[in-house]
Amino acid sequence: MCSTVSTFLMRTFLSVFIATTIASLMLAQPARIGVHSGINANFHAPSFPATPQPGGPQYNTSATSVTGTVGAIGQIPLSSTLALGLRVAYNAMGNVTLPSSNAIFSYNLRPSLPYVELLPTIGISDLLVSKSLWLWGGLDVGFPLSPTYSRDSSGSANITDATIPDAQTRLAIAVGASYDIPLSEQWILQPELSFRFPLTSVSSNANFDSWKVSQLRIGVNLFYSLATQSTDTTRPPKEPYVRSRIGRVVTIRPNGDTSDVRTISLEDVRYTESFPIVPYVFFPANSSTHDKFYRTAEQREAGEAYAVDTLKDALAVNAHVLSLVCRRMNQYPTARLTIIGTTDGRSEARNRSLSLQRALAIKSQLVACGVDSSRISIEARELPEKPSAPNDPDGIVENRRVEFRSSTPEILEPSQSRVGIERLANPDAVLFLPEVATSDPIAKWELTITQAGRQLRIFRGEGTPRPITWTIQPSELSPKQVPIDYTFHVESVVGRTSESSGSLAVDYISSTRPLQERTGDKTIQKFSLILFDFDSDVITADNRRILDLRIVPAIVPGSKVSINGYTDRIGDARYNLDLSRRRAQAVMDYLKSKRPNAQYQIAGYGETIERYDNDLPTGRQLSRTVQIIIETPKQ
Repeated sequence: MCSTVSTFLMRTFLSVFIATTIASLMLAQPARIGVHSGINANFHAPSFPATPQPGGPQYNTSATSVTGTVGAIGQIPLSSTLALGLRVAYNAMGNVTLPSSNAIFSYNLRPSLPYVELLPTIGISDLLVSKSLWLWGGLDVGFPLSPTYSRDSSGSANITDATIPDAQTRLAIAVGASYDIPLSEQWILQPELSFRFPLTSVSSNANFDSWKVSQLRIGVNLFYSLATQSTDTTRPPKEPYVRSRIGRVVTIRPNGDTSDVRTISLEDVRYTESFPIVPYVFFPANSSTHDKFYRTAEQREAGEAYAVDTLKDALAVNAHVLSLVCRRMNQYPTARLTIIGTTDGRSEARNRSLSLQRALAIKSQLVACGVDSSRISIEARELPEKPSAPNDPDGIVENRRVEFRSSTPEILEPSQSRVGIERLANPDAVLFLPEVATSDPIAKWELTITQAGRQLRIFRGEGTPRPITWTIQPSELSPKQVPIDYTFHVESVVGRTSESSGSLAVDYISSTRPLQERTGDKTIQKFSLILFDFDSDVITADNRRILDLRIVPAIVPGSKVSINGYTDRIGDARYNLDLSRRRAQAVMDYLKSKRPNAQYQIAGYGETIERYDNDLPTGRQLSRTVQIIIETPKQ
């Protein structure tokens, strides 16, 4: 009966497997074949007499043996995360001595149990921490290859060799885990660990009718991918094509590892944030008109609101730096301001008159805004006193600027903080990792992020798409449990397009709380106030003053202080990672010297997380920072 059932199951599965294989090839799915080998730990659990006569030997003592397995394996994906597998292998489970009991003589039974293993499986990936990790299960069917045994007596030289009668087809439930390690574009090494739970005994004969063998296997598979060439059989080889998708959405952990993001959590907290002011205004090459990024200085009557006061992003705040400087110069009538114009030292070399024109252009805006011209002095030089990388294209752009210096520190202090109940996202920064296959260069790409039809962000770029960082602003996401949708659109230089979409779940913690409790049970203060000079981890005197006035007073016993270091994209990524850690360490050392009774944690992210748009010189300046997050339980 058991043999009939196993034969039926195998025929059914093989039919499905063959049909799926044909469908997979028609759909151009990346099948793979290979070899399998392993080392088995066999756990024998006997309970049989092995002889019909009364007083004969009984075998009921468990024993363990070690054997090997070798065979072939194949895998057909049904989707990017689901696959059917089939393996055929030689599986030995003998190499064991079963001692006897209840006999005049001690009889040792030494079985040889060779099988042909046929194991269909179904596996799933991207379920836990990595797309490379596969969890699989299946029905292990073992066809016996004339299993035999030998038996000797401790009191006799007689040795009996015989075939195990009525050997059964072995059925076992197999479960396991394996991990893909790419060796090349074609070859994949896959270590695995599996266990087989037996459903049948070794034999149906009355003398051997209660003998089952469980098996633990440490194995390895070596696959060859059949999809190394173009998998689109419907497209002529030279026809232009482009395929794109967001392969992963991840966040970066403090230890530097990536973690897949499927859900973004929202929580209401009492929240305060201050924004740093970059004391520069940047200019296009050979121009005395500042970048379009900057807004013209606003003149307001006393008490009248400024547009900058409603902004929730450091980059947007710095677009209004002229209005901020104007307002503060009017608030502090004794303050004096020095404006220093510079050039890039390259295409603008030895052109100090251009530096002077830039400084005068900014002075005229501040005077028009109401600042007395006698309080503003002008300087002109070529390269800045502390230039950015003079041989890097980004550094050259940053050296075309006007710098502000003031005898009154309040003129260039961080902008006014905002205080209130905010919805904070966790994680608050996620990276979209594009995957693009194309026959021609990419002309442009676009990532659109929406929630319930409301557009949140649009990221655009030209050329090969890079990892895209989305820094989620406080209260940017809806408090409703509505997924976040994203669409990724790519266009090649010959006009071919590709579009894919995906979504992230939203878990709003406060949505399950009574209304009167939605006031935040902790206070979070975020400071990105420390702006370091290019390629520096030194805390300047101005930065120490900001730490002392703004951050040290916010730290109380019991506060949790997270200090995260960042850099811009200029330079080597590994060097920048180390630089960001050194910046975070320097700030932690300073704060610890002032407030030792708090809990501190540092991390360095380098340029991996692009907190601010590095295509903008102001964004790169803002990225040379540490972000200090102070979490204090509600008193």
